[in-house]
Amino acid sequence: MGAPRQKKDVRVPQATPHRLALRIFIILLVVGTAAIAFVFFFSASYQGKFFPGTQVGYLDLGGMTYGSARQQLEEVTNAIIDEGITFSYRGEEFPVTSTVEDTANPELSFRLLSFDVDATIEQIAGIQAGWNEAEKVYYSVAGWAVPPVVDVDTDRLAETLRHELAKYEQPAVDASLVIEEGDHISITPEQGGQAFDYEAIVQSAVANLGSLANRTVTVQLEPDFPRITQSAAASAMNLVQQTLDAAPFVVAYEDYRWAITEEQVRIWLEFAYADSAVTVELDRDELETFLGPIAAEIDIETREAKFAMENGKVLEFQPSRNGRELLIEDSIARINEKIRQVGIGDIDLMVEVTEPVVTTEHVNNFGIRELIGEGQSNFSGSPKNRRHNITVGAGALNGILIEPGKEFSLVGALGKIEASTGYLPELVIKGNKTVPEYGGGLCQIGTTAFRAALDAGFPITERTNHSYRVSYYEPAGTDATIYDPKPDFKFINDTEHYVLFTTEIDGNDLTFRFYGTADGRAVEQTQPSIFNLVRPGDTKLVETTDLAPGEKKCTERAHTGADAEFTRTITYVTGEQKVETFRSHYKPWQEVCLVGVEELSGAAE
Repeated sequence: MGAPRQKKDVRVPQATPHRLALRIFIILLVVGTAAIAFVFFFSASYQGKFFPGTQVGYLDLGGMTYGSARQQLEEVTNAIIDEGITFSYRGEEFPVTSTVEDTANPELSFRLLSFDVDATIEQIAGIQAGWNEAEKVYYSVAGWAVPPVVDVDTDRLAETLRHELAKYEQPAVDASLVIEEGDHISITPEQGGQAFDYEAIVQSAVANLGSLANRTVTVQLEPDFPRITQSAAASAMNLVQQTLDAAPFVVAYEDYRWAITEEQVRIWLEFAYADSAVTVELDRDELETFLGPIAAEIDIETREAKFAMENGKVLEFQPSRNGRELLIEDSIARINEKIRQVGIGDIDLMVEVTEPVVTTEHVNNFGIRELIGEGQSNFSGSPKNRRHNITVGAGALNGILIEPGKEFSLVGALGKIEASTGYLPELVIKGNKTVPEYGGGLCQIGTTAFRAALDAGFPITERTNHSYRVSYYEPAGTDATIYDPKPDFKFINDTEHYVLFTTEIDGNDLTFRFYGTADGRAVEQTQPSIFNLVRPGDTKLVETTDLAPGEKKCTERAHTGADAEFTRTITYVTGEQKVETFRSHYKPWQEVCLVGVEELSGAAE
């Protein structure tokens, strides 16, 4: 055998630190490139869509186009508007409709709540447009939710709830002041009670709407504690006597004087709670009644200068005038503050003086040269009082000048809607009674102003369509309802010159025109598209003792529910375009008739 072979050492080449770093770099580069590619591909695949995990309330909008998401959200919010909100107390339910519709006149109906679907979609799209690439992936995985843009008239909702729930309450009673003959003074002790926290209930309802689930809101009575107790009121007895001794009091404005007599002080004086202590004041309701006739003497309405167009020139036809108004709430506060100061003199009332925005000076320097917008409506078939109110409302607006850059409020421009300003009432159904109500016909004013502002290309900042289709305002979708103090109709004069607002009535045609200086903008408007037609329900019969037994009186015919939309395109002289879509949702309106009975049934009562 030959000599054994020697084993050779086989050495594996070791990676140098430089080679290891290179490998890690290449791996990271590949992974990073893939991740970046994925992120950008992911972002590009959702161009014009909402990212996964996007929710409005419970509604998942992830992956939807903006148009599809808007349609889906509109269906859900319209269903909530049609259903209203349901409240429950001890198993008994109290549905509150989204529209105050206790009248058989749809024109005088107004909404307690509304959703702004377009603003909601724009808000979400704007937020997502600001995300970086990493945020887009993160929120798509983690999810995120936003509430819809919703407008709730919380004051009216609370008022509606009080009307339904007050019968279950026993509010606390404060200790009260008793002044008998011969100025014998005593204190009636306080009493505890139970009441609903309406502010908290309304907040719960608003939060509920934010979820879009529209669950029943359960309410419960809360302990209600008196603020003024007998023991605390005893500390104010000296002030009671001093106030009685200081009577009578005199309230004044300029050279006018009015006395609050000793007898009035004795009857009106009561305990009050202010600055964490018990004090005294005069009954606020009594003072408000007392100041009413005084306000009639003091108040002068501010009068803006008004103008007319003639041969291309602006002519004055109503001079301007300063206005003044007695501030009743502020005056009551001052009176009660002063009567607690022994030995005071006259109490000066709080009066606000208002100067007109537009005066009669420089009439022809306002830059009013040509017609820039016009709107029309027809009120054929209107009853006498409605026609009268349209005439009064149009007259109040005729000749108004709108400043450049100013937001114009139609409700503000019309002023007080009452008998003193020339309006007549219309009979409408409330509950099972026919009662007079002012304002019938003024939505003809709102609708015509809306159409004129659309034609002029003005930005519309507040507009609410009627809850129901009204024959005077067809085609559907081009109407605007107004009701003092809200809803209002508002727009902005976004030109650089004053705009003259003129009105004209020719037979049954109402025409509003805006004169100013044309800035080259062109306005195009599509015809309304009307869809989702819903037939009205059966006629609603309401028992009443105001009519002879068997007599039937119907005030409004049935109307079909629908959705409507149209588009306005404004092309400015710069070439910039602004495209807006105006959408309206109308509930079906059943015919409502009063039927005379000798005695109301239990349900009617």
